[in-house]
Amino acid sequence: MSGTSACTLAALALLWAVAAAETTARSTAQPLDAGAFTLYLGDTRIGEERFVIHEQQSSGAETHLLGRAELNLKIDGHTVRIRVALETTVAAGLPRRYEAEINGSESTTIVGTLVGDRFNLNVRSPEGEEMRQFLVRGPSVILDRHVAHQYFFAARLLGDSASAELSVIVPRDRTQKRLVISDHGQELTRIGSQDVMARHLTLTDQDGWTHHLWLEGDRLMKVEVPVQGFTAVRSGGTEVSSQGRI
Repeated sequence: MSGTSACTLAALALLWAVAAAETTARSTAQPLDAGAFTLYLGDTRIGEERFVIHEQQSSGAETHLLGRAELNLKIDGHTVRIRVALETTVAAGLPRRYEAEINGSESTTIVGTLVGDRFNLNVRSPEGEEMRQFLVRGPSVILDRHVAHQYFFAARLLGDSASAELSVIVPRDRTQKRLVISDHGQELTRIGSQDVMARHLTLTDQDGWTHHLWLEGDRLMKVEVPVQGFTAVRSGGTEVSSQGRI
């Protein structure tokens, strides 16, 4: 193992240890949201995502949102397990750190940290180690492929506005783009076997591709990304392992 790889793993282990300590410290706090999504590609069910999102106030009185999730997927006959954790700042609307571990036929580890106005991404995969840096000025969000609960963070950045522009980082694709998030008001949408009145938001990128999300109050209920054929629908289940994750 190279010195750089060893340092990356050591840094990841340290982040996980800090995250576990933070989880223990706020164990009596109620989460902002927790539950599960059933995930689909086209009409095919590919798995489930279980998640929890907390709000935490640091010693400096800065408020952070912390989300973590476990995904169990089966795509193209391959079983994939994904564990992700994200911490964002509420006031500035910026991702402060991101961790992902993707285990399947091949394993990939991603660590992202905010340093000044740069979000530094370290990706370690069977192809080797890769560093990427993204400029983040103004509200920014992480939206990784096939991960539904992260759209909660995008919705929070819109607030009560009719529309806003966001910077979006997609860690597994090593890309960044600008999206416009817009509020289309309340409408009926199908959640499982019921029609639910929910707030419909869209995120549209420069190529005209649109992501749809529906919220009931502050609870994310459904996500659709037609260009990917991806749909996530709220379902039962609230348990998420606390081992090594925010």
